[in-house]
Amino acid sequence: RATFLMLLGAMKFAAALVATFSTASAFMAPSNNKNVALTQLYARQPIMAGNWKMNPSTEADALNLANGFVALLNEMEDTCAVEEKDGCTEVVLFPPFPFISKVKDIVGKSGITVGAQQVYYEDKGAFTGSVAASMVKSVGCEYVLCGHSERRTLFSDSDTNINAKVKKTLEFGMKPILCIGETKDEFDLDITKEVCAMQVSKDLAGVSKEDMANVVIAYEPVWAIGTGLVCEADKANEVHKFIRTILAKMYDDEVAENTRIQYGGSVTPESVDGLMAQSDIDGCLVGGASLFADKFARIVNFQPEA
Repeated sequence: RATFLMLLGAMKFAAALVATFSTASAFMAPSNNKNVALTQLYARQPIMAGNWKMNPSTEADALNLANGFVALLNEMEDTCAVEEKDGCTEVVLFPPFPFISKVKDIVGKSGITVGAQQVYYEDKGAFTGSVAASMVKSVGCEYVLCGHSERRTLFSDSDTNINAKVKKTLEFGMKPILCIGETKDEFDLDITKEVCAMQVSKDLAGVSKEDMANVVIAYEPVWAIGTGLVCEADKANEVHKFIRTILAKMYDDEVAENTRIQYGGSVTPESVDGLMAQSDIDGCLVGGASLFADKFARIVNFQPEA
């Protein structure tokens, strides 16, 4: 009963947010180019990220995975570093902390960047087991995952803490990928938009319009991660468009249109083309499939469906 009352209260609060945001515009444009993702027509560079989570088991395995991925990727011509964004896809890998430096040495020459799976919001001190933004910055990280569903659910990462981590990441000149999305219970209650509205509003509180140029958002429906359940591409796109209405209200239409929004929810080589054909899906945050060089290379080398 207590859980139900908490959800009911959250629904009432978030419903007000949704009502506020509902009048803002979403962004969509038709395309006659069947070989280019719609996101590229907006000048939003596609971004594919591989989150290795707590895998693989050893450094040797991590380096083998990185080498295998680079070998496949070097056979392709449409990946590049963020500074060279025209016509290509940005690629980011998130290895476990102990492997970051050596993985970066392998993949960096191919224009692939690396990031940290999380940071703590304090700069230093007696915080056993925590990692500071300055530490991951010093080993070459350019991105940090903030608010991943597993950090929210398994480690009780609150929106207040996530907001602090987003701002700390920006403070140290790195780019946060802010993860948001509803649980299975919230999905069943049909409050996806309310949950996303609350998380975006809380987690980006105090982030300036200028800083939003360095923020990526990843919508990850928690119920579709590793469960066998599927969020259809068009449904995911509807949520992405709604997220842009939130950003338009918080900032303006320019920020809403320019912010890259990834989809993360058991992305596979079989599902990526349909996802990347959607107007408001700008890339994918990939979990399990990123642990297989051939699968992740195929995802990075997506071919949007007509």
